[in-house]
Amino acid sequence: MRMALPKHSAASMLVILVIVLTTAIGCGSSARTDSAAATASAAELRSFSKYDFSFLIPKDFLVWEDGLLDEQADADSGLVQAAPEDSPFPLVAVSWIRTWKFGLEGGLEAGFEGVESWDGVQTVTKGQLVETTKTGHRMLYQSGHRLLYRYYTATTEIQGQVACGIVGVFYCSDTQRTFTVVTMDECTTGSSGEQSLQEFETILDDFVCHG
Repeated sequence: MRMALPKHSAASMLVILVIVLTTAIGCGSSARTDSAAATASAAELRSFSKYDFSFLIPKDFLVWEDGLLDEQADADSGLVQAAPEDSPFPLVAVSWIRTWKFGLEGGLEAGFEGVESWDGVQTVTKGQLVETTKTGHRMLYQSGHRLLYRYYTATTEIQGQVACGIVGVFYCSDTQRTFTVVTMDECTTGSSGEQSLQEFETILDDFVCHG
């Protein structure tokens, strides 16, 4: 049985970005990771392209857009969520705000505060913290750029059910906007997080933060 978490409000996601603290990771060119490429073929994906950025989602996902600092989303701030029509999972949430840049660690902490505030989530356990640089991958994974993200598991109001995901934050220097990416899916206790990582990489490998 799937968990019945509702789609998340812009108010809860605002926590992620009000005190988001990020350093520039940059924006630039070429190729996908092998693990992400295995997650979904190009024929199964479509592009969400709006507000001068774009990323790929499964074709059958529904998309919700909300304002973040204003009533409606615009190029300066907003929230986009994507999930299957008949289930809350897998969920992808992308929020953005035109802001200044600070430290990645602070951005992750703010992101976790947002996840902890979602309806239906009782506790969030932080897992492995990853800091890495990757070469030859589109957008976030340029040589010499710092990438910091963290796994999590979340228990819900339905006893015995667990969600897994990743919170990541990056700063696009070309548009001076901070982006927060959250993925969440069902998992089992003690999950390695490999599926969460593949979903996360699928989003980030094709994320274009400026036109």
